[in-house]
Amino acid sequence: MYGDLECEGQVRLGDLPWEVSERLAQFSGNWLEFTPQENTIVVRKSLPVGCPASTAVSCELITMLESLTPDLRRAMPGGEIFVRAQGGRVMRFAVEKGEIHIQWPGQDYSRATRVAPESLLTSLGAGEARITGWARFAGAGSRAAEIEAFVEQFGGLYPEGDIPSECEQNIAYVPFKSVRVDADELLSRLQRLAAPIESLQAELDVACAAPRSEDREFRILIRNGRVEALRPSLWQ
Repeated sequence: MYGDLECEGQVRLGDLPWEVSERLAQFSGNWLEFTPQENTIVVRKSLPVGCPASTAVSCELITMLESLTPDLRRAMPGGEIFVRAQGGRVMRFAVEKGEIHIQWPGQDYSRATRVAPESLLTSLGAGEARITGWARFAGAGSRAAEIEAFVEQFGGLYPEGDIPSECEQNIAYVPFKSVRVDADELLSRLQRLAAPIESLQAELDVACAAPRSEDREFRILIRNGRVEALRPSLWQ
């Protein structure tokens, strides 16, 4: 769930007797409804006001699944519904064989998904992005100082983390600790300063300054000048 929707997803119920399908079609939930054409629980198109999805979805799921016999629940294909709770926290209701598992996100880069860097680098602005990690590249010592100056002067609006740079034998090393700076512009600056560009190595975790926004965070890996972007797996 990477957008701003409060609730999205679906749960497939599989083949159902007509009387069960009819009963589910009459269910009137605040967030969820049943589509008899596809035998699927979906999020209503007309969403309610003043009824938090984080508290209502679990109750509505339980009520609808109670209409199924144990055999039908075990045979259902299942699915998942994502909810953005108050304060921005994302939670997942995963339904499998009639069981409902409520999960909160936990970042796991060992099962990350590769994403086109261009689609992520501009997804967080300078006021939102918080960058932690390191970069190393060949170049004169003054080039590391340029990165420091760039971060310190970026917009003049946001506090930056410390980035004490090091330079030895024309290899600059710059650590970043919760630095608020535009990720796309930082990458462009690093690519310009690295000489040659193939010397650029980096591992940069881009977090969102907004609380509980794990689903918007990503990692930039640069190996020999080549840029990759990774989205962590959030769910077990």
